[in-house]
Amino acid sequence: MRDRINLISIDNRARIFWALTSVSVCCIALYFYAVLATVHNTVARESLVKESTAIAARVSELEFKDIALRNTINLETALALGMNEVKNPLYVSRPRTSLTLKTP
Repeated sequence: MRDRINLISIDNRARIFWALTSVSVCCIALYFYAVLATVHNTVARESLVKESTAIAARVSELEFKDIALRNTINLETALALGMNEVKNPLYVSRPRTSLTLKTP
């Protein structure tokens, strides 16, 4: 009885070997795929960081131009462009009571 338990046939050994070999090959292929995907994503991230930095610099440059243009506008420039000074400005105030929906 003991000999039957410890004995594995040649066919079973070959099947076990090829099953373990195929699992190992699949694991190695999955590992290489994961490494290549990580490298690809790292390169893509670096290019996005460079592009983001360039865009942020361009936005800062445009903000400085906007500030410089706003500082050149004064009352004389506005009047020269055809704008008029308002003598009695009207302001809209916030009501002290709030509106609610009345349900029956």
